[in-house]
Amino acid sequence: MAKGKEENKEEKREEGEEQNGKFVVLDEGFVWDLEDLLRASAYVVGKSRSGIVYKVVVGRGSGVVEPTVVAVKRLSEGDGSWRFKDFDAEVEAIGKVEHPNLVRLRAYYFASDEKLLVSDFIKNGSLYNALHGGPSNTLPTLSWAARLKIAQGIARGMGLSTAFSVAYKAPEARVSGSRFTQKCDVYSFGIIIMEILTGQLPDAGPENDGKGLEGLVRKVFREERPLSEIIDPALLHEVYAKKQVIAAFHIALNCTELDPELRPRMRTVSESLDRIKSQ
Repeated sequence: MAKGKEENKEEKREEGEEQNGKFVVLDEGFVWDLEDLLRASAYVVGKSRSGIVYKVVVGRGSGVVEPTVVAVKRLSEGDGSWRFKDFDAEVEAIGKVEHPNLVRLRAYYFASDEKLLVSDFIKNGSLYNALHGGPSNTLPTLSWAARLKIAQGIARGMGLSTAFSVAYKAPEARVSGSRFTQKCDVYSFGIIIMEILTGQLPDAGPENDGKGLEGLVRKVFREERPLSEIIDPALLHEVYAKKQVIAAFHIALNCTELDPELRPRMRTVSESLDRIKSQ
């Protein structure tokens, strides 16, 4: 069946935006454009397989308005399968979420060969740097109590941009044109919990036949192997927390079930995390 004129126009518009690039401001208070960002002073503060994060000081020396410090994440080529329409819809949804446990998304840039996310810069560093280190990492090792508190906070304000990294995506969300649901968020959160507990990157694990962190954790529990094989060595001395850590692993495993219908609701996950302290 031949495509209608309107459908053809829409496809051509999308192709043009993917080729030429489009910079979209989500926060009315953000007065800078793409050229300002490209001219600004930038410092690498974090690297992962999903991309590179820069600390960018925009407007320094302009004398017009106060300089603004933002974090700019340059998504890796591995995340290049996005269509503009899907990317735009996802980022617009994330941009509308306001919560004290979430970093505010200020703007984004989309092109076929370049994708940038612009958000507030967190002075105390990111969870990624705290767990995996970074060029400017001076943070102390995270205790179990701190990790649990972070997990609880994220659960109460789920709406993260983890969907932009393939390593955090639910299997059903990796299909081009698929619709994101809350169960996709639940899966992403389960991967975050595993990252917090193991101190490993979510896409790590070539020794695990490339199945990633979720496959590694599930294999250890299925084969009833020692927890010490996967837990972050920095947590091993906190023996008192063993029951709590195991409970958190089980929450993560429930969140990352292959069948979306078997995954709990985000509210249930948050309540389960809040109950962990009593164990």
